Order: sequence, then structure tokens, then C-alpha cells
Amino acid sequence: MRGWPITYGASGRFSCDVDDARLVGVHAPPPEVADIRSRVADALKKPLEFPPLAQCVFPDDRIAIVVDRHTPCAPEILAEVWSVLAQRGVSPSDVIVLQPAHFLGMTPPDPRGLLPDEVSRLVSRQIHDPTVKGGCRYLAATASGERVYLSKELVDADMMISIGPIQFDSLLGYRGTHSAIYPGLSTTEAMRKAHGQGHDELTADDPRPLRQMVDEIAWLLGAQFSIQVIPACGAGAAAVIAGQAESVLRRGKQVLSDCWKFELSSRPELVVAGIDADAAGHDWDQLAAALDTARRMVVRDGRVVVLTELATDPGDGVRMIRETRSPHEALKPLRKAAPPDLLAATQIAKALEWMNVYLLSRLDPQLVEDLFMIPLAGPDEAARVVEGNEPCAIVSGAHHASVRLVNGVHS
Repeated sequence: MRGWPITYGASGRFSCDVDDARLVGVHAPPPEVADIRSRVADALKKPLEFPPLAQCVFPDDRIAIVVDRHTPCAPEILAEVWSVLAQRGVSPSDVIVLQPAHFLGMTPPDPRGLLPDEVSRLVSRQIHDPTVKGGCRYLAATASGERVYLSKELVDADMMISIGPIQFDSLLGYRGTHSAIYPGLSTTEAMRKAHGQGHDELTADDPRPLRQMVDEIAWLLGAQFSIQVIPACGAGAAAVIAGQAESVLRRGKQVLSDCWKFELSSRPELVVAGIDADAAGHDWDQLAAALDTARRMVVRDGRVVVLTELATDPGDGVRMIRETRSPHEALKPLRKAAPPDLLAATQIAKALEWMNVYLLSRLDPQLVEDLFMIPLAGPDEAARVVEGNEPCAIVSGAHHASVRLVNGVHS
């Protein structure tokens, strides 16, 4: 019997003792790169299908740097970008850091933390607020006739650089490059239209109307240069890719697949899933994504042990699950109400309808029970659930992972 290490939360450690004969599959997260700043610097000097960043900017340029709120190592990346801009004579007062709006209104970390103090004071930072009158400017109409409005600071910029993670995404297929621009830097109406419950019937590589629209809007904007990160375990980065946005996304998909996609030959009866605190935090969104991964792995009515340090209150959508007689009954009201946490609540409800969830967290046990899950008091209780003879799969960083069954059932 081997003890498989699983990390969870900010500091949790769990040894999953499972006999090799029981294992259907094990997925470990990719290692974190040791010196992220030197990796970024190299990527900016040798970008994909694009001149070095230093050759693309001029001293009087107004630079908009769009930073996805879920970006690993965002301060390190921004510091290296500024190093290039400073060498080219760009004034810090001509640089603005834009961060997209969030349905729940949460404030993301400030990515300017590693800039020199005198620079940080002059580089503007704006978290987009789609409710501000006059905050967006008309850009153009899409091929389908959709009128597009974006942050006026973005539209007015001479050059735009996007920074963010490339990840699997239930709505977009792939989050990355231009998805930080739209709808998060647009209007409340654009955000409302993009609000959805995900696409169970599609693989990540299937065409997605929203992703196609995002890329069309970026083309209309003239957005070209992008710096993207493949997440590692926790808040670290496994890889950094920079260059022409389409090329970056194409390469990023390949690296993401190598790092975070894995195959199973059959569905196990037990899944053990760990959720690290990452650049996006440690919240219900991460729990929902991990449960969605586990649902695609485990047999119907199988058992899933989820290891977290989750301590935050649930959103309106998750609380709606609590008020129903079964998780499935919550799906239709969720669609109708479209709460800010619609996607997370939908993923959780579908998972709870499919499987039995044992949750290690810092939540009130009664809340966990009310949400149709079985609370675990500590790692020892989790270890007892894992004991047995049933086929088992282990996945660390389950909120980032994507699984494919070799019989053709997609992740």
C-alpha cells in the first residue's frame, strides 16, 4: 500500500493510503516553475509569432494592461512587463492596469505589489465597474450585428497587453487571452448575456459561441500581444507563454492538456479530490469545479471525498440548493433566478444528484448536511472513508483538471 500525498487549502496535507490494485488512475498537478520572473523575461524577449515586446512600444504610447483576476503570479508578470516598458521610455502615468468586473463584486488582489514604489503610485489601476455611466465606449458591431461597448480606457489605448491563465472553462471551453476582455470589461447587459450554466454536452475543444464572440471582439479591438500562464499546484505557475494571442492560446491549450488532462479506462466507485487555494482563492467556485471533475469520473451513486479548507458563506445560488428537497429540483429555479453564482450552484447541484459527497472543510457541519453532503470532521475521518476494496481514483488540484474516459465519454 502506498500513501499518495494530496495538498488542499492553503496548508492542508493528506496521505491517501490506497493499495495499487485498487487504483484506476492518479493525477498529480504539474510542478511550479522555480524562477517565474526569469521565465517571463525570456518569454517577452522571444514571444511566439510576434516581435519582442521591447520592439512593439514607443515612449508616448498609452498602454492598457488587462489582468485577469485569476492570474497566478500576476505581480511578478506585471513587474517584468514594466521593466520592458521602462527601458523603452514609457511613462508610468501612461500605463493603466485594468481588471475585469465580477458577478459577485469581489475585489481582486492588486497586481502592482512588486513595482517600484514610485512607479506603483503613478501606474493607474481600475477594477471595471459596468454600472458606471459613461464607463464604456462603443467599439464596433460584430458580424452578427451585436453592438460592442468596452472600457473607454481600453478602447483609447495605443497598445493592449492581456495577462491571464489558460484553463478549462465550462462556458468558454478554454479561459484565456481575450476572455479577460469580454464580458468583464463591457456593460452589465453584456455580462448578463454571458451568464450561463455551462455546457455538459460539449468538450473543451468544441466550438463555443461565447468564445468565438470573445475572439471576434478582440480582433475588432486590435488586441494582439498576450502573456498567459498555465496554473500549477496552489497559486504558482507551471508555464508562461507570450506572443501573438492566437498562437499563445494554441500553444497554451497543448501545455494545459499535458499538465491537467488525464484519462481513465473506467469509472471508479471512489474518487479522492484535493482543492488547493490558488490565485482565484479558495471558495465555492473552486469546490464546484472540483465536484464537476469528480462527477465526470465516478460511477453513478459512487462516493467522492473532497478535501478543502473552505470557510466562506455560500452564495445565493448555492443557498437555493439548500431550500429544495433534492439537488435536481434546484436546477430549474436556478435557471430562472440566474443568481451571481449560477454556474457554481449548477455544477454543485448536478454533482450532488449524481454522487455521494464527503466534504472536509471549515464550514458548519449543519450547512454541509443541508446541502446534501456528508461533513468530515478531519483527515482521520477522510482516511476511514477511503478504506475499502472498491476501485479508486485520486486527483490533486481537481478544480483545474479535466478527465476523459477512453470509451469516449468527454470531460
